[in-house]
Amino acid sequence: MKFKYHRWFQWLVVPFVALAFHIYFGYRIIGRENIPEGGCVVCPNHIQLSDPPFAAVALSHRTPLRLMAKKELFQGNKLFAWLIAALGAFPVDREGADITAIKTALSSVKAGQKLIIFPQGTRGAAEGETKKGAAMLAVKSRAPILPMYITEGKGFRCRATVVIGEAFTPDPKTKEYGALADDILRRIYALKEKV
Repeated sequence: MKFKYHRWFQWLVVPFVALAFHIYFGYRIIGRENIPEGGCVVCPNHIQLSDPPFAAVALSHRTPLRLMAKKELFQGNKLFAWLIAALGAFPVDREGADITAIKTALSSVKAGQKLIIFPQGTRGAAEGETKKGAAMLAVKSRAPILPMYITEGKGFRCRATVVIGEAFTPDPKTKEYGALADDILRRIYALKEKV
């Protein structure tokens, strides 16, 4: 079964998630003025299950958001799969080159949407471990990269914080995706100092 993105649903739901996060976590956002106009590749760190909605809330409901998510999340519970797809997520097969996911990602950015992709690839990856996907998509789309740091160890009234860094555009001719991915991760964790 194919699940669809519903922009109107995302626009309605994200503010309620933001309110819930304010109440439960007491969270704050630093650097929202750094969000560029139009499409970009948003690169947060990924430690906890709550990181994707934290990234979405930080960007706000005013801009269309897409999120590359592992295909396993779309298997099994159909209600959950419909929910995350309606909110902007689309599946990617992390075992190989998923052409469909790459095309969806590139077309989303070119259409002016914010694409959320985690450079570490998966929750719980080591702090210095990166995947090349985010770097490759940014270069191919010629879109700016927006680094984002989300505080770790989030819990009740922990004053969770999202820090949005300055966007930068990589050299469109580069093929050094690994080096660019490492640079993205370095920029993400450099934002930790602003918490």
